[in-house]
Amino acid sequence: MNVGTDRNTAAFAVESLRRWWKVQGRLDHPSTDRLLVTADAGGANSADSRLFKMGLADFADESGLSITVMHFPPGTSKWNKVEHRLFSRITHSLRGQPLTSYEVLLETISATRTSTGLTVQAVLDENAYPTGRVLTRAERQSAERRVERDEFHGEWNYTIAPQDPGQQPPEDSRADSGPPIPAGATFLLTHPALTGMTREHFEQLVLQLEPCQLLLTEAERQSADRDSRGRNPGFGTLDHRHRVLVAVLRSHNTVTLTLAAELMGRKRNVLSYHAGRSKPMLAFAGPELARVLVFHRPHPPRTLEALMRLIEHHDEINSSSS
Repeated sequence: MNVGTDRNTAAFAVESLRRWWKVQGRLDHPSTDRLLVTADAGGANSADSRLFKMGLADFADESGLSITVMHFPPGTSKWNKVEHRLFSRITHSLRGQPLTSYEVLLETISATRTSTGLTVQAVLDENAYPTGRVLTRAERQSAERRVERDEFHGEWNYTIAPQDPGQQPPEDSRADSGPPIPAGATFLLTHPALTGMTREHFEQLVLQLEPCQLLLTEAERQSADRDSRGRNPGFGTLDHRHRVLVAVLRSHNTVTLTLAAELMGRKRNVLSYHAGRSKPMLAFAGPELARVLVFHRPHPPRTLEALMRLIEHHDEINSSSS
C-alpha cells in the first residue's frame, strides 16, 4: 500500500502502480506482459482523466506491459473487491489507534493480518504531487492516441499498450470520420417504422435542429479548451444528420445501436456516445416530436432479418388501413 504525504493526484495513482510492480508485481509474475487494473470512475484515476491515461502510457513504456483498465460505473465503487478484502481490514487495524506520525501509520497498516492469510506491506511516498496541471492540446491528443477502447463501454474499458521510442504514434481516432455511411443503410434506418415519422419529416427535423447542433458543438469546444479532460473521450466523429438519426433511434428504441452500427459501418461506442450527446437537442423540436418519441419499443430487433420483418409488418398495416 502506497501512503502519500502530498495530494491525491493522477500522478500519485500511477506512481502507486509503478511501485507495486517494481517491488512485488514483477517478482510474483515475471513472465507476464499484461496488467489488468480495476479503478473507480471518479477521483484522481477517473475514467475521463487524460492525466491518468498519460501517466499509464509512460508506465506502459517503462515496464513493457500492456495495461488494461476497467473502471467501475459511476456510483458502484463499492463493487471493488479491494474495498472489502483490504480496506475494511485496515480500518479494523486503525480503529482506536492514535496516528501520531507516519511511522505509526505505516506500522499499523503493515500489522494487518487475517486468518485467511492476508498480509499488508505499506511504504511511504514522500514525492510532491502538485495539483492544477493543465495539459496542452498536443498532450491531450497524444494521450488519447495511446488509448484503445473496448467495444463494450469504451469510456470505462480501454487498453494502453507499450510503444517503442521510434514507433510512429497512431492516428487520432477522433479526427477520423471513417468511410462514408452507406446510403442504403441511412435509407433503411430512416424508415417510418423506426423513426415514427416520414422521411420528409425527418429531413425537416434535421434542418430544424442544425442551429442547435452548432451551438452544442461550440459549447463542447469551449469546454474542452477550459477543461483538460475534454468532452469527447476518444470516439470518432459523426455528421449532424446521423447524430439526429441515432438520437431518435435510441429514444424510440426501435432498433439496437449494435445493429445500427453494423449497418452504418461504425462502432457501437461511436453511435452510443453521439446519441447521448445529441439527445437533448430533440427537446427543441417541440411537442410534436415528443409525442412521437413517447413510444418506446421494449424489445427492439437485434438482427437484420428481424428488422426487415418489423418494417414489412408496418408497411402491411399502413397499406391495409389506406
